[in-house]
Amino acid sequence: MNKKKTLVLALPVAVAAGWLAIGHKTQTASANTEVGRPAIIVAPGRVEPLRDPVALAFETGGRIVSIDVDEGDSVKAGQVVAHLDDRLAKARVAGAEAALAQAHARYDLARRGPRHEDLDAAKAEAAAANAEAEHRTAEQARSEKLGAVGAIASASVDTDSAAARVSTATAAAANARYASLARGTRVEQIAEANAAVEAATAELDAAKVALDQTLLKAPHDGIVLRRLAEVGTLVGTLTPLPVLTVADISQLEIRTELDEADIAAIKLGKTAYATADAFGDARFPIHVTRITRELGRKTVRDDDPRARIDTRVLEVIGTFDAAPKEALPLGLRMYVHVER
Repeated sequence: MNKKKTLVLALPVAVAAGWLAIGHKTQTASANTEVGRPAIIVAPGRVEPLRDPVALAFETGGRIVSIDVDEGDSVKAGQVVAHLDDRLAKARVAGAEAALAQAHARYDLARRGPRHEDLDAAKAEAAAANAEAEHRTAEQARSEKLGAVGAIASASVDTDSAAARVSTATAAAANARYASLARGTRVEQIAEANAAVEAATAELDAAKVALDQTLLKAPHDGIVLRRLAEVGTLVGTLTPLPVLTVADISQLEIRTELDEADIAAIKLGKTAYATADAFGDARFPIHVTRITRELGRKTVRDDDPRARIDTRVLEVIGTFDAAPKEALPLGLRMYVHVER
C-alpha cells in the first residue's frame, strides 16, 4: 500500500517537473530568438545616379566622321559630342535657301504689280496694234469696192479681209494685256505667290533639321560612361547604334535590396548610413526616399558565404544627405545600415 501511494504521489510531481522543463525551454528559445535578431539591419546595395544613364544615338543614317569626347569626360547640356558626314545635308540647305529667295522675289513682284515702264510699253503696243487694225480695215474696205467692179482679183480681196481680221484680234489682245496690267496683280496670284513662299520656308526648315540630325548632342550635364562606336562606323535608323552612354552623377543614390523578413522596419524618410569596403570605416549618411512595391529576386551578391541567395527582396532607394566627398563610382557595392 505504501509503495502505491508513493507512486501515485511521485507521478504528478514528475509530470509537473516535465511540464516546467518544457515550458522553460520554450520560453528560453523564444527569448533567444528575439535576442538573436540584430538591432541594426545590414543590406547590400549599389550606387546609381538619380536618373538612369542615357545611350546616345544619331537620329539619321550616315558615317561617323568625328567623336569629340572620350570615356570619363565631362559634358554640358547641348554640347556636340559626335558628327556624321554632313556634305549632302548642307547642299540641301543651300538649295532650299535659294528656292526660298526665288519664292520671295515672285511674291514681291506679285504684291507690287507692274512698273510704270511696263505699263507704258503695254500701252504703246496696244496703240500700235490698234493703228495696224485700222489700216487693215481700211485696206479691206478698198479691196471690197475694187473687187465689186472687177478691178482686182477676188483672191486679193480675200487676203485683205483676212489680214484685217488678224489685225483686229491682235489689237484686242494688246488692249486686254494693257488693261490687265493697269488693274494690277490679281488677288489669287498674290495668294499663290504667298503659298509658294510658305512651302519654300517649310522645305528649308526640313533641310535644317536634317543637317542638325548629323550632330549628336548631350541631353544634359554629365559624364561619358562608355564609348560604343568609332570614327568611320556606318550608322542606320532601322537599328540605331548607340555611340556614347552619358550619366548625370551630380545626384547619387543607393539602391538597396532588403530581405523580405525586414521590410516592416523600413519607411519613407528613415535615416541610415552606408559603408563600403573601399572606404574603410567611413560612413555616408542617407535617408530613404523611395520604396518599391514589389518583391523580387536578389541581384546584389556579397562575399558573406552565409548570405542567403534564394530569398526574396524589396528594393529600397536612399539618397545621400550630402554630396559625398569621395568619388563614388556608379555600381559601387555598399552596405546600408539601418536601425530596426
